[in-house]
Amino acid sequence: MRNWVVLLVVLMVPWLAKAAPPAAADGQVTTAQLFSAVLQDAGHRREVVQAALATPVWRHIACKAARYTQAPEIGVYAPVKFDATGAPIAGEWREGIVVSGCGPAMRLNVLTKITAPSTLATGALLPGETIADPDLQNAAQFYALKAAGGLPKTCPEAYVANTAFVGFARTGQALTPASENVTPWREIWTLDLCRAVKRVTLDFVPSAQGVSVAAKLAG
Repeated sequence: MRNWVVLLVVLMVPWLAKAAPPAAADGQVTTAQLFSAVLQDAGHRREVVQAALATPVWRHIACKAARYTQAPEIGVYAPVKFDATGAPIAGEWREGIVVSGCGPAMRLNVLTKITAPSTLATGALLPGETIADPDLQNAAQFYALKAAGGLPKTCPEAYVANTAFVGFARTGQALTPASENVTPWREIWTLDLCRAVKRVTLDFVPSAQGVSVAAKLAG
């Protein structure tokens, strides 16, 4: 059952930027510019790809013809902060890569935490479009598996093969960083239970007590 746990903080990566990012018009380097430098650091990019390719669904595909491109979306879970020297000292965010050339394009997501000054810890999240944060991803897998009928006795390994964001339940608004995890929303997750593929609809409802999850087989 270990593949049902989101893989977090599996690689420690000291940030070794060799050049400061370009300064703003007033001569000051902004937090956004510093964060961009971290995201584009060659060492960090390698660790993101390595963590993404450790996702269970990709380990079962392992297509040698794959091409990898950086996904454009970044989801910040905790503000990214820097010290006076420009070194990252705090923060947590989601990024990813898009894999193509092996059937339909697939997004593989990665969580990065700054665990100490200039030290990044990186690991795989669930693939696809889910906007659930890492803790919620872990919790929702229990409900998704239950809705799918549970893990077959003869199946030693199961994993989430993909996630699709359907929309916000009440407003129908477009997805924006500011609206994530504030309004109820719906997703469809695809589960691979030893090659038995099940699609599950999950409804996420935030409240003051947290986020409740309701799951059912997708029609």
